[in-house]
Amino acid sequence: MIFLILLVLAGSPVTATSEEIVFVHEWGVVLIDEVIPMAQGAQQGYLDELGMLQPYYSMIVDAPVLWFHGPEFTGTLTVEVQNGYFSILIPNPAAISTNDESLPVFPNEEKYVAVWKDLSFTDEVSVHSDRPSDRISAPGDSAEDGFEWAMPFWREVPALTVTYEAGNFEDRFIYYECSASNLFAEQEPAESYQRRSLVFHSEEGELKADLVVAPGNRISIELAVSDEGILEVLSEWGNDNFLEEEIEALWKTWKPSILTRCVQDGEVIILFPLTDEQVESISTIDLQIDQGYVVEYSRLFLAMGR
Repeated sequence: MIFLILLVLAGSPVTATSEEIVFVHEWGVVLIDEVIPMAQGAQQGYLDELGMLQPYYSMIVDAPVLWFHGPEFTGTLTVEVQNGYFSILIPNPAAISTNDESLPVFPNEEKYVAVWKDLSFTDEVSVHSDRPSDRISAPGDSAEDGFEWAMPFWREVPALTVTYEAGNFEDRFIYYECSASNLFAEQEPAESYQRRSLVFHSEEGELKADLVVAPGNRISIELAVSDEGILEVLSEWGNDNFLEEEIEALWKTWKPSILTRCVQDGEVIILFPLTDEQVESISTIDLQIDQGYVVEYSRLFLAMGR
């Protein structure tokens, strides 16, 4: 009898395991002191010899970064912007759609939908890309030139390699930009950052960070947070769902901007996490997998401003 039971179990379909789950990790930063808040992955510019970000584009650049983890698979990724617009998509999809119509250009509508069809996700050891890879860069003309200083940070994340043949694209991430004009429709920014935030400022030419927390109704400040402490805070804000390399990529990408604004320009900058509802009000992402794997999403959006 036991032998028969084992035979039946051996021939039974295997239920979903952790290896059949695809994890989508996304982070971005929203500059809330702009006229139109933008969800950003990085700001355009180049790093100087002091590690500060020097802009050379007048255009505001906005974009979150997405990584994919799990088994190899193929599928379609859809990103929909709520009450806003895209400004840059990397890779550029073959077409974007709105109102169930596929169009090669962006229509002037409230909702924008970008669709990348026939994506392939593989566990490649290295990315063979002719895209910019130097961290200290010179100004260029293409849309990607503005991010070339940050892309190497994103490629250091041990994620699946994304191949999009329609766009002749192969890299470890997908990158999009969108506006976030309705971000604080329900509440003022102060109601968010008074609960938990990082405050950056310059002290004797050095970048300093203070952690603001609110135990009960009393706000307290923990002074002089180190880089290691900042990484711990960012990881906690992401509910510890992100890889260490992803959190490090976030800090490496945005520290130059904070350094420039605080040390060079003398500003005091505040950084705090957005709620799940606020993130969903900016954009939604949907990954449809041909192999039927379960998809789990982790999204960390931060607000930053003076």
